[in-house]
Amino acid sequence: MNIGRKLTIALDWDNVLAPCTELACQKMTQRGTPVSVEDVTLYSFANFHKELADGLMAIFKEPDFFDSQVLYPGAAEMVEELLAAGHEVVIASAMPPEQMGIRGKQICSLLPGIKESNVMLGSRKDLLHVDFLLDDADYNITSSPAKYPVLFTRPWNKSMEGFLRAGSYAEFIKLVEAVSLAPTVEPIKLGSAGHPGMICLVGPSASGKSFICDELVKNPLFRKVKALTTRPPRDDGSDAEEYRFVSEAEFNAAIDDGSLVEHTTYAGHGYAIAKQEIEAIWAEGRIAIKPVDIHGAMACKAVYGEQCVSVFVRRSKEDIVLALLERDISNADKTLRLMTLDQEMENERLCDWTVSNNGSLDHAIRQIMRIVG
Repeated sequence: MNIGRKLTIALDWDNVLAPCTELACQKMTQRGTPVSVEDVTLYSFANFHKELADGLMAIFKEPDFFDSQVLYPGAAEMVEELLAAGHEVVIASAMPPEQMGIRGKQICSLLPGIKESNVMLGSRKDLLHVDFLLDDADYNITSSPAKYPVLFTRPWNKSMEGFLRAGSYAEFIKLVEAVSLAPTVEPIKLGSAGHPGMICLVGPSASGKSFICDELVKNPLFRKVKALTTRPPRDDGSDAEEYRFVSEAEFNAAIDDGSLVEHTTYAGHGYAIAKQEIEAIWAEGRIAIKPVDIHGAMACKAVYGEQCVSVFVRRSKEDIVLALLERDISNADKTLRLMTLDQEMENERLCDWTVSNNGSLDHAIRQIMRIVG
């Protein structure tokens, strides 16, 4: 891990560093009711019928349940890497008082590098003022005062949008490095890395990143990356330029053979950025461009390094709110996007460049052309 500014990092225990939901599913399966962690699509088993959900929750209360936990592969190594880089690492675990002693001993035993004073037990993670919080519960992320609350991707939060995410320990390390090194790293110009290249446009909903992308692809130098999806195409074919439609089997095969930069599930359908789509654009001698969330941008940079630059599209909060309120989307969608707006605006610090969309569209385009170099 590259060493930069020292940060304070809080890590959740259950389902982030050590299995909890998986363990309950395994025990239930051993007792004759087969259930997989991949079936758990809502927190606290809320997608299951009441009898099964209550049975799984009861397993958590069994005296020996937490004694049987071990660390996920790679968890200890990630913690050691963060500590070796000089970061202050805190373990934040929500436990009832009667089980705090067990959990405290467990953490100190399995992670001996963590100071006892940095073991914090209790559910009030909304009081933890740290640089990073890594947690699998969306309610902890939305209420966190951390500068960078990061949702650790698990089956029960895959459909959540608008969050800074990490799908693996390696991805989280990359995020920490990006923030830690930010003051000392010179922004990359795409031309300095040589063509072909990729531009990831990042910003909140209604920041204008899609409009900027659509304007840029009028220039033959650029081509928009199609997303891979399992959802059906619209009857009028209006989304043919946005997506490449594949079957569930094809999508899963692409995951298995490592041909996706990143993938997620939303409303029961798979969405992904495929390496083939990007590299086909490069084969034409063009620059690939795509509006993405910060997770997608970090995933692209992890794969392609300096061949990829992330550009944050900055627009005033007032203009974004007004634009969202005028959109023809459900009130629930509007509420979610407004709730995550402040967090998404913080992602500017994770991007290589910022362009302003508070003036004319032409001005934003000129800024990006300078980044292309």
